[in-house]
Amino acid sequence: MSETLSVAADDSTLQRWRRWFQEQSTYLFGCLSSIAIRFDQDSVKRSSTSSQSAHHKIGHLVGDAPGWLARIVRPIANANLWVHTRSAFLSIPSLR
Repeated sequence: MSETLSVAADDSTLQRWRRWFQEQSTYLFGCLSSIAIRFDQDSVKRSSTSSQSAHHKIGHLVGDAPGWLARIVRPIANANLWVHTRSAFLSIPSLR
């Protein structure tokens, strides 16, 4: 039985999110591996298949059950390894 997820985003937004994730997947995998090593977790093991994509390797670390993206983002953000891609807070309005 296949579930269909409904997301309140248009196709171009979904494509942009997918492209961003693909671009960041190697960095995200590196961060997750580093965090696991830092906390002596045995979950980081080298695969015998070195040609796996970073996206596939991330799946081995966090799984594909609901909440997988939070399991990627939370530890990376908490370790202060999150790379900010937007400059929303660069301009601070002057207080009068």
